[in-house]
Amino acid sequence: MSPRTTAQNEIIREERKAQILDAALHVFAEEGYHSASVSKVAKRAEISKGLMYNYFQSKEEVLRALVVDLFEYAMNVLKVDVNETITDERFKEIIELSIFIPLEEPQRWKLYMSLVFQQDVAELLMAEMLPRMGPFMKQMADYFEGKGYDDPMAMMRVFSATLDGIQMHCLLDPTNFPAETAKEYLIKQFV
Repeated sequence: MSPRTTAQNEIIREERKAQILDAALHVFAEEGYHSASVSKVAKRAEISKGLMYNYFQSKEEVLRALVVDLFEYAMNVLKVDVNETITDERFKEIIELSIFIPLEEPQRWKLYMSLVFQQDVAELLMAEMLPRMGPFMKQMADYFEGKGYDDPMAMMRVFSATLDGIQMHCLLDPTNFPAETAKEYLIKQFV
């Protein structure tokens, strides 16, 4: 058997990293970030604690990687293109996809929601996500400015807060929460 190539080693490394992040996602969501330990994540990933440190130097680094992964997942689902101008049709699509995310990936969104209520973790999340979210937030504010709002950035924040609440209810009661009706109301209200 010949030794692995550099490309094969990189594939294995990325697969192992994904395995660790998936385990961390579940452990952090089930136990909370502060109660979770590197040992619990390693056990869930079915690797040794020592091997885990070959991939991540700390629990905080795992959290940062999860946040980046969550952000990239959401931006991919939302089909964000920072060079586009958001039209009414595109805004409707953003609303529809935003409600789809917690219904399709409840574990990821439960983690996010649980973390934003932990002050020190929320600060870390915002420090990691705001630079990445800035261009999209600006696009949304530009959309509201085009709609004639006096303070488009405030309107973008109101819209985001409303959407956060709907996403939370989708997570809390996915069977009974009227997600489709909420989607229609959001479109009527904001488009």
